[in-house]
Amino acid sequence: MKTLAAICASNLLLVAPAIADMEEIGPGQELAKLVFGSIEARPNGLADMGEFTAFGNDIFVSMDADGSNTITFDEFTDWDFGFTFIAEDETQQRAYETAQMILFAFWDRDGDGDIDSSEYHKSMIADFRSADINGDAFLSEEEFLTGYIVNRAYRAALAGK
Repeated sequence: MKTLAAICASNLLLVAPAIADMEEIGPGQELAKLVFGSIEARPNGLADMGEFTAFGNDIFVSMDADGSNTITFDEFTDWDFGFTFIAEDETQQRAYETAQMILFAFWDRDGDGDIDSSEYHKSMIADFRSADINGDAFLSEEEFLTGYIVNRAYRAALAGK
């Protein structure tokens, strides 16, 4: 499942102003749209919490290369959906690496240097709630693209904002 991305995080308020200013389709947005399409178990244009966390669980398992039920920083950064290539094309590798460090720090809730499955699950729930802008318990594609922390962080980094 190395074709999925580190699509999950908490609430990266540091890049919110940069994302708010991005009106045109930026780097990585088409990739993020493809990811959204793969989240829905029942394609209807909306993803519920169950679909979102099930998708996140699949990502966790694929990131956990050694099967230890924890994700190390190296496992986190080695696993990629394709954003690394975009970062290279946009000459934004350093900004992308910084976004990865911030996301990892958010998900590593106890600060021990590893993300265990419980921390990851809690982060997925918090990320879903944060992205659910209208509070209807579903994520639309638009909410996923503009409100989901991973998309916000990576798009801001790739755009050099």
